[in-house]
Amino acid sequence: MPVSASQNRPAIQNVSRVVRWAGAAVVGLAIHAAAVSQTPAKPKSPFADTVAWSISAPAGDVKPGSRLKLSVKGAVVDGWHVYAQDQLPRGPISLGVDVDKNPVAAAAGALVATAPVKAHDQSFGFETQYYDKDFTLEVPVQIDAKSATGAQQIPISVYYQSCNGKVCHPPKTVTLSAAINVKAR
Repeated sequence: MPVSASQNRPAIQNVSRVVRWAGAAVVGLAIHAAAVSQTPAKPKSPFADTVAWSISAPAGDVKPGSRLKLSVKGAVVDGWHVYAQDQLPRGPISLGVDVDKNPVAAAAGALVATAPVKAHDQSFGFETQYYDKDFTLEVPVQIDAKSATGAQQIPISVYYQSCNGKVCHPPKTVTLSAAINVKAR
């Protein structure tokens, strides 16, 4: 028996509905994808880094037994400060720099630093010293007389605490490594 056009109409209407639903689903997914891609980034952790650290050694080759100064630079985020190395007892955590044990070099003298800000600190009730801008620490080291030649690394640990007048982060240690080239005598 032949099928009339009126009998095909429900099948065509069902296909039309499926096409409309599929189209609506695609549009809905596209809108959702656009919304997700524009979702603002989560706020940074309250313990995000407040200081960017770098280290460098003088350019050129060094000889076993020689002395040199490594330059550690701290770039402090606006609104924060890092307490300097000299503090009163029962005051803030002092900045510390150590040459980590290694077969290449050892500490060879006192740290020389950018002059810190000296100001009354309401949190402690007395004068503290701190860095609230970029600063440099010169770390004197002596290359071991028996150091291997060629490309070497000198590991340095920096221990510090940063605050912003309302909150202080827990003390933190970062490890840096200075690249040098040791050339035989």
